[in-house]
Amino acid sequence: MKGLPVKLPEWRIQLVSELPAAIALFDPDLRYLAANAAWTARFDLTQGALGRRHDELDGSANEALAAVLRRGLAGEIVENYPVTEADPAGRLSDMVLGARPCRDPDGTIAGAFVMVEPARMSGTEDAASLLLDPLTGVAGRLGFIGRLSELLSETGAANRPIAVLVVDIDSFRAVNNLRGVGIGDQVLKITAQRLMFGTRTQRPDDETSTGQMRRRDFVARLGADQFGVILGMQPPSLAELEALADRLLRVVQSPISINELQIGITASIGFLVTSAVHRDENDVLRDLDLALRESKSRGPNRATAWHAALTQIATRRYTLADELRRALDAGEFTLHYQPIIRLVDGRLVGAEALLRWNHPSDGLVSPGTFIPILEETALIVPVGCWAVHEAVRQMQSWRLLYGRDIIDWVSINVSARQFNDPSALLSAFSEVYESGFPLQRLMLEITETSLMRDPEATRSVLVELQKLGIRIAIDDFGTGYSSLAAFQHYRADAIKIDAGFISRIDSADGGKLATALLNIARIPGADVIAEGIETAAQRNFLRANGCLFGQGYLFARPMEGGLFGTYALTGSGESIRVPDPNPGSPSAPRPHSGTEGSV
Repeated sequence: MKGLPVKLPEWRIQLVSELPAAIALFDPDLRYLAANAAWTARFDLTQGALGRRHDELDGSANEALAAVLRRGLAGEIVENYPVTEADPAGRLSDMVLGARPCRDPDGTIAGAFVMVEPARMSGTEDAASLLLDPLTGVAGRLGFIGRLSELLSETGAANRPIAVLVVDIDSFRAVNNLRGVGIGDQVLKITAQRLMFGTRTQRPDDETSTGQMRRRDFVARLGADQFGVILGMQPPSLAELEALADRLLRVVQSPISINELQIGITASIGFLVTSAVHRDENDVLRDLDLALRESKSRGPNRATAWHAALTQIATRRYTLADELRRALDAGEFTLHYQPIIRLVDGRLVGAEALLRWNHPSDGLVSPGTFIPILEETALIVPVGCWAVHEAVRQMQSWRLLYGRDIIDWVSINVSARQFNDPSALLSAFSEVYESGFPLQRLMLEITETSLMRDPEATRSVLVELQKLGIRIAIDDFGTGYSSLAAFQHYRADAIKIDAGFISRIDSADGGKLATALLNIARIPGADVIAEGIETAAQRNFLRANGCLFGQGYLFARPMEGGLFGTYALTGSGESIRVPDPNPGSPSAPRPHSGTEGSV
């Protein structure tokens, strides 16, 4: 199609190529833009037909096709136009023709597509919905986009708003990992059926009249674990739509029985009623995704309506992502170090490296603002590699400056995103290893929740890192859903008790819970580090209950490398002065990048 004057959206081209019906696209001058295999076979066309006018080609249905096509180019939707048509072998058959205009985002008609089907079929009513998802039997993503595009172009969002929902199964990968892909497929099939029963949906291959189908709701599978729903009738109010979304959540989460297994799932839903800002299907899909992201950020089993503020927030996030890419190139990131203290004697033994962004005009930006953006955009991968090299450089700098190692180790935070494609992380540590730096002086901190997202894949990477001598710490211990299960998959060198538990030590229940966590954390024989120690009472409690290491504002806040060196030499801020019972004994947690803005 190179050189043709009209460029149609990619999804329309893909739709043409994959639909089982005979379908072709034409430009306003009646020239072929594209035709699928079913069309070229029916009319015995060659590749040379592309770019030629329709009336230059032979075919028994040319006159009828021309009439239907002109009506489509005039903006009319033509359906069930009867014609008797001969195939290349000369066999006659009763067919129906249909045409629909193809519009640019500004509403200009850029062409039209025409479809030929056997007369027994319901015409062009749902060309897109005939492209079924082979697993669930509902429409596929192209069918969903096609139906949405048609409704928007037919009615105009301002004249007849359209209610649309996207349903995403929470943590579906865990179902496949724990139960197997076969069970996962059954879960998807049952979920699709439940969504159909929970709405006024008929199967897209049901022989129903065009008008009736258009009044029905429409369910499609949009991705591996995601479904879309378009309501066919006049949309409800936003409150009614929210009630429907909540009902669908309850429908989805009902236990599923498969081979005597009881499988429970939850879902997240984003929904909206189209408005003037939704000019085409891309606008709708964009805002549905924003609403879905908001649902997922609030926890599983939530439904959230799109509103304009979400788009404003997303715009800010996109701008921030661009600034973060520039920041990495411009060297605006830095590491601050929070001391880790051995509680029995108050000796400084390590530090946690925490990522900071020194914005050229805004100064230090809150880690809570930019760390999530690094995660979402995968910038955390190159930034994490930079942090590894920077932490090593700082430790070497301290040694050159003070003539000795002022701490035993530095811990660096790593995220689950860095394990999706661990090649960059492994390469960074390999480079450090080849430089001769002792990798046992580094510790990696990874959160318990991140560990359990994909236990086997994460375990293989951690094993490779431990082979290099790097120590591993489980961060935010006790906040995940499988603290004991983590020990079955990983050999941890250190366990970090989350600061939230430490802050409640002074209460009776909080003290019991902290004691229980300390006892659990010691099961694998790992060193235990308490985060967020702010009072002497908390320190004394932890020390009395066998916690080996601690960090928090009681000792010092995170500080840049130069100040940390001064702190290490003067002991500024440290109040415990007990003789070291084991001078020179190694003591170290792990590398990490998270607390107060990790890497």
